[in-house]
Order: sequence, then structure tokens, then C-alpha cells
Amino acid sequence: MGHGRRRVVLVVCALALAGFAWRFPAGKDEVVGATQFTVAFFATLLTGEAVIFAITFSAASSWPSLRAIDSHIAFREWVFVGWVAAMFTACGLLVHSEVSATYGALLFLLANVFGVFSFIRLFGLASVGGRNRLLRGTLARGLADLRDQELRFDQELSDDPVVAAYLGTLDQAISGNDPTGIRNLVGQLIDVRVPPSAQENLAGLHLEVLHRLARAALVRGADPVVVTDCADSLIDSAIGHSRSHPDPAALLGAASRYLAWLGSTSMLMSVRGIASSRAARELVAMSVDCRQRILLRVDPDPKTVTAPEEAASLIEDPVGLLLWVRDYTEFHGAHQASAFYGVHQFLTGRKFMGNYWDGASVLQQMREALYGETDPATGAAPDAARRAFGSVGGYDRFWCLVSVGAIATLRDRRLEHPPELIRPEFTPDPQLLGAYLRTFASHRWVRNRSGGPGGAAGADGQYRSAGVTVERTAGPDEHKHAAQPGAPGGAGEAPGRDDPQRGLPAGAARTG
Repeated sequence: MGHGRRRVVLVVCALALAGFAWRFPAGKDEVVGATQFTVAFFATLLTGEAVIFAITFSAASSWPSLRAIDSHIAFREWVFVGWVAAMFTACGLLVHSEVSATYGALLFLLANVFGVFSFIRLFGLASVGGRNRLLRGTLARGLADLRDQELRFDQELSDDPVVAAYLGTLDQAISGNDPTGIRNLVGQLIDVRVPPSAQENLAGLHLEVLHRLARAALVRGADPVVVTDCADSLIDSAIGHSRSHPDPAALLGAASRYLAWLGSTSMLMSVRGIASSRAARELVAMSVDCRQRILLRVDPDPKTVTAPEEAASLIEDPVGLLLWVRDYTEFHGAHQASAFYGVHQFLTGRKFMGNYWDGASVLQQMREALYGETDPATGAAPDAARRAFGSVGGYDRFWCLVSVGAIATLRDRRLEHPPELIRPEFTPDPQLLGAYLRTFASHRWVRNRSGGPGGAAGADGQYRSAGVTVERTAGPDEHKHAAQPGAPGGAGEAPGRDDPQRGLPAGAARTG
């Protein structure tokens, strides 16, 4: 029963009892006798609630807060009815008003009914399941109340008192190394159900909790197994909520981008001795696995499905897909080149039959399928893709920017890649790096000034890549070591364009 409905029922019952007392007033002895029993029972219930509350909750509890507990068990309504009953009974006995005394005795009966209801509700909170149900409802209402603030993923949600209490309790559980408390709090968030208007706030809170858990495993000594189990559940929950999210591409893109950053950061902190190798290993494995799951849910023709609804992509429009792949390809995350197979099929309606390991350019073939002069793709999917890009120039500009962002955020290969952190698509293999570079470096193909296809200097009838060139250069502070691809502005060692087995020494990437 909701808070408002309880008050309505209380008022209706009080009015009905007032009419009964007016028509059938009782004598003084009957009122005193009845009141003795009802007051004794009232005191018994109050004592029982006090004992349960003292055992179950802390006086400094913020999650659940005292206000949330009171709203759940109707404590204030119960005490208020008992106070009003005492006033009417005492006044009636003092002024010899049988109607007032009778009404007070009847209100004590009503207070005891509410007291039993309150006691049952409080006793339910003594169990973990009962508290979790209360807290899920409290968190859902708090997120729904934030729907008008239009919070973004990069904004803190902790300004809201309900969300701040939740995050504060999560931090306390992390600091106290309480795995049960962490799992319960994450479970409350995963099971929350909110209206569509509050889905963005719920998604933002998922990512905030994921970040706090990962940070705890890396720098605060939290159990990485517990953290990765909870993080895995959060990602599954985020994927599930994306179905009702107003912009699933933004949610999936933000999660993918964060997971890529987390994998690279975990490796870097492990190499530098900031984080334990155990924590880094668990987080890297979780990052690789979760990115693969997101990729399968976006792919229009996934390799494996476990349910019929997983056969279709969670993203329905090409603009959303482009937004997602832009985020998916940053920070050298796992499977970033594999994502282009699904992108090609989504945008052109055709499967990409090449192999990026062998140098096949998915972006070139996608450009030919959408804007080529021979056998261009037709149908609803390629028409929607062409409308999204606007023109072949828009296609070139978009993939140029995506490629620059992907190459600029590659990991620094000068850092040792610990063997325990090697995972599929997360390895120091130079051939894989070369395949990634070829995938992004072939983002644009140009025509010559005469209008025919050809190189920049003449019409030889061939396309020319205006992508990324890797040159031998020496860094300002290293003359004996070769620079490797890494952070923004970093230089890179990569396999040669024609021979994937041959790596080039230190080089700088530049657009042609």
C-alpha cells in the first residue's frame, strides 16, 4: 500500500469511528477498561519495533535512510493516531464527555491495527531480501525524480540525496572490504525498474558504479573477483536496459569506450606497479569478454545467440551505429577491427567477405558499395546509410576522424605486455597491431584534379590511400629506442604495409 493510500484509508476510518462514537457513546468504566488493554498492546508493539530496529539498522544509516524506513512501515501515521487517541480519551474523561472518551478508545483500536501493519512491514525489513526490495523501490523513485535534469554520462549523479546515499554506502562497503554488501548493492541497482524517462539516469548510475568498483580493485585493494563479477552483471544489465533506452547507441558506446580504457589502464598500472597483477588480469579479462558481448548484441548477424531476441541488433538506425562504432574503436579495445564486419553489413546490406588480417580494407569496400560507380548497394539499409553520411565527402570526413581517434589512443608498445594479461585481441602481437593500423589507415580514397580516379599527381586509373604513413623518426628523449604506438601524439612501430611480418622502427603517424 502506497504512502498516500495509507493516509486516505486512515482518514476514512477515523471519520467512520467518529460517527460511531457520536451515535453509540460508552460509559466511563467501559472506556477506561478498553483503553487499558489497547494501551498495553500499543506499548508491546512499540517495544517490539524498537528491538527489531536496533538489531537491524544503524542510527547513522543512510541506505536505507530513516525517512525511507518510516515511509515503508507507516511509523508516523501509527504514532500520530495513538497520540490523537490519547488526547481525545484524556479530554473526554476530564470534561465528562462520553463521546470524546469513546472516540479516543476507538482510535486506540485503529492505532493498534496500524501498529500490527507497521510491525509486519518492519519485520520484513529484518531480512536481506526485504531490505533489497525497499532499497530497489527507493532507488527507482530517486532516479525517476531526476528525469527532468537531463543528466549526461559524464555528470555526477551524487548531487541527488537518494543516489548520494546509495553511492556513499557502496563506498563504505568497498572500504570495509565487504563482498556481501557490494553484491547486495549492485544487485539492487541491477533489479531496479524505472520508467523510460529515467533510463538515462539509470544508465549513468550503472557506469558510475562500474567505475567505482574498477577503481577500488586497482588502487584500494578490493577483491578483483568480486569486482569483476559485479562489473560483469552491470554490463549485462546495461545491455538489457538498452532495449528501452531512448538512445541505445549512446549507452552501448559509452560502456564500450570505458571498457577499452579500463583494459589499457589496468595493464599500464600493473606494469608500473600501481595495481596488482591479479587485479589487472581479472579486469582485462572482464573488459575483453564484455566488449565481445556488446559487439554480438550490435552485430546484425551475430555468430552466436542464446535467445531469439539476440539475433537482431540493438541499434536500429545508421546514425546510432556510427555513434557506437566511434566510441567502440577508441583506447585500443579488444575486437575493434572485428566490429567493422557488422558495420559493413549494417550499412550496406552486404557481408564483408575479406580478411583485415590479410590487408583487406573494409572501409574501402564499404565506400565502393555505397558510392561506387559499379554495382552500388541498393535497398533500405544502404539508402539510410547514404542519407546519414550525406555525401561521399561526409563519408570520408567521418571515417577520417574515427581513424585519427583510434590511432591516437593506441597503447604504448614500449611498455612490456605481461604474459598474464594476454587475451584474444588484447596482445602485443605486431601483426595484430599492423592489421589495426591498416584498417584505420585506409579510411579515405581520393580522386585526382582531373576528376578521374587516381593518385594525387596523375590519373593512372588507380585509387590512392590518403591514410596514415609510418616513418622512421627519433623521439626527443630517445635515440637508442624505437617509439611505439601509444598515447595521443605518440609515435608508432607497426608492421609494414606490404609485409605484415616486417615491423618499422620508431615512427610518427601523419595523414596524407
